[in-house]
Amino acid sequence: MKVGIGTYSFGGLASYLGLGPTLPEKFRKIRELGYSQVELLPVDLENDVEDIRKWLDETGLEVTSIHAEPTEEVVKKMAAIGGKAVIWAGTPFCSKSEAIEVAHLLDEMAEMAEPYGIKIGYHNHEREFYFDEGKTLLEHLLDNSSKCYSQLDCGWAMYGGMYPPYFIRKYKNRIISIHVKENSKVMGPGEKPASRHAPRNNMGSVFANAKSLPLEERQKILENFTKRPGGGSRFNVQCKMGAPESNLDWKEIKAALDEQDFEAFWIVEREGFYDEHDKCLAEDCAWIMENIK
Repeated sequence: MKVGIGTYSFGGLASYLGLGPTLPEKFRKIRELGYSQVELLPVDLENDVEDIRKWLDETGLEVTSIHAEPTEEVVKKMAAIGGKAVIWAGTPFCSKSEAIEVAHLLDEMAEMAEPYGIKIGYHNHEREFYFDEGKTLLEHLLDNSSKCYSQLDCGWAMYGGMYPPYFIRKYKNRIISIHVKENSKVMGPGEKPASRHAPRNNMGSVFANAKSLPLEERQKILENFTKRPGGGSRFNVQCKMGAPESNLDWKEIKAALDEQDFEAFWIVEREGFYDEHDKCLAEDCAWIMENIK
């Protein structure tokens, strides 16, 4: 099977600050670690489309998707480099009614993207498994959308209290891809999420013109943006793939996905590292290739 990884796992938010490796360097490293597919970030599309295609050809990588708000500009660029989907990484909504608003918006985006041959999906964190009126917010979203797919982040789903194989089977043929993210603890969806109509900070404003700042200032911005209470990481329950403490059944997840009429993409996203960065990512890929058939 093909295994992909997101460029997010190679610098993440640091990329927006001009820190870390370049996109061709990331592509070469991804291939070296054993992966054959890649998921991009919006910052990656700041490179020329022809250059991206050249770097993909040079490494033999296939681009599956991008984590970005599905604008027509993004959709056009993804179509030009052979991408398959634009996945909205997340947006606030706190109730059934707001989930329906997002569902209708995603359907409009899907209609826009259809002529380009691009699918539109939504990626979850734990908060989308908050219950309102008898269902989780993500269920309300999918139940009220006819064109949007789910990119099920299995680690965040389990963290939020949702068993991935159940969800995959309930929404058969709606799971375009999964994020392969180990998890060792169920914490629940947390408090009621923020409303989509509440004032909120624009992440783009945090990084606006940041690349022109001195290196020390850019590093400080990144440190402040990613800092967590007690010095913990953003997703600090991510263990080694297949570790005894894992609460995810990846073989059952694969079995559930195999019941669909198409093959979902497997995209590794690692936010918690138990060892050296590249070693963890190489072992993630190797474990999947060895254990998931």
